[in-house]
Amino acid sequence: MASDDPPREHPARRREEGIVGPNELDFTSSSRVAELDEGRFVVATDDDGTPNVDGDGDVPADEEDRTIEERGTFAKQQTARYVSDRDADYGFALTAAFEGAIEQRELFSDDVATAFGDIAQWYASQVDADAAPAEVLGILLLASDTDVTFPTKVLAPIFREHDLTLDDSIGDLVEALAGDGLQIPPSDGE
Repeated sequence: MASDDPPREHPARRREEGIVGPNELDFTSSSRVAELDEGRFVVATDDDGTPNVDGDGDVPADEEDRTIEERGTFAKQQTARYVSDRDADYGFALTAAFEGAIEQRELFSDDVATAFGDIAQWYASQVDADAAPAEVLGILLLASDTDVTFPTKVLAPIFREHDLTLDDSIGDLVEALAGDGLQIPPSDGE
């Protein structure tokens, strides 16, 4: 053996050191790998070890080759998979544009009120960062002609908060609410 040649090592010794041979590098024969087309593969990363290939492999190779509709469809599929994989009864993953700025928000919860409240507060704070989200939501609901029905039992705490009784007039109620408006549920003295 010439002095320039690399030393020959025993193959078993290499494997013991964590070095793999060429046959072990051939990932295409693995059941965890699916070939989409020439040089494009999907590798399973989940527990069942099966690659998830949506469609029949006819997705364009480059992102630039996709139409905006194809990219949107792919994004919707990926987002649906992402949200459905979360362990929660309610959830969302949103990307939204607000006057040219792109914002993202996600939440997963088993409480429907928490999920809705979070998205509503987030949306309101994106629309107007300077105003209170409660005020923005009220304005948005009124401006959007969205009807909201509250149970009548929410009126009793509002009357108590403003020291009103059934003997007071509607005028008294309007006067009591003139400063801050009607907040449902009431602020609990804050």
